[in-house]
Amino acid sequence: MAAYEWIVVAYFSGLTLAAWLVPIDLTRRLAASAVGVAVVVVAVVVATTAPPALRAWSPHAFLIAGYWMPALLVPSAPERRFEEWLVRSDERLRRVLPPVPRPVGHLVELAYLLCYPLIPLSFAIVWLNGEGSDVRRFWLSVLLSGYTCYVSLPWLVSRPPRSHPEHETNRRGLPGINARLLGCLSHRLNTFPSGHVAVTAAAAASVAFVSVPAGLALGVAVAAIGVGAAAGRYHYVIDVILGLVTAAAAVAVAGVA
Repeated sequence: MAAYEWIVVAYFSGLTLAAWLVPIDLTRRLAASAVGVAVVVVAVVVATTAPPALRAWSPHAFLIAGYWMPALLVPSAPERRFEEWLVRSDERLRRVLPPVPRPVGHLVELAYLLCYPLIPLSFAIVWLNGEGSDVRRFWLSVLLSGYTCYVSLPWLVSRPPRSHPEHETNRRGLPGINARLLGCLSHRLNTFPSGHVAVTAAAAASVAFVSVPAGLALGVAVAAIGVGAAAGRYHYVIDVILGLVTAAAAVAVAGVA
């Protein structure tokens, strides 16, 4: 098994154990355990028996499952102290950051909307232009980044800033589309650091190993995603900053693994 496959096994095994330690009801405990065990079994079977193409593309599913499983471990009545700290830090950071001009705001909203296809697009570039080592480095970087952001959710529970009453607005156009997509495709909790930023930044950096022009283009898109995440109040500013730090650390680890 490759290093990234061991990461999948370790992550879901750890969350399965955590399901029996965190204060959640029995139904969710059993559901989380079933999901964790199922993913571990599938990951091992795919790693040891699947054709190379399926094995290379399957981590997309493990990344999505890794995003959703921690939400099952969140207590029904979580404490809000961490969220209150995020709000205070956000107020301080936003006071020193320049405002985003309206035309730029539309562009970064579009970039945030396009973050969903960026991972498969990035992997397709690596798959078509790289070698097996590039594929393994890509997934190690991306999964390490994503799982680092997702795993804190049951213990560092917070809502995204857009969900606070003072920031609720009648969103139209691209902001409205983003809000509706997040309502359908997310668990409506805030990942700390930002999974959107960390995963896309790690993917873009990994692409640069096989195609510098493509990596640079994707890097510009990641910068816009980060600005859009903060400007649209999809994430706190500190989430975005730490998302970039997380991606850099994951890429560094993958580079020496």
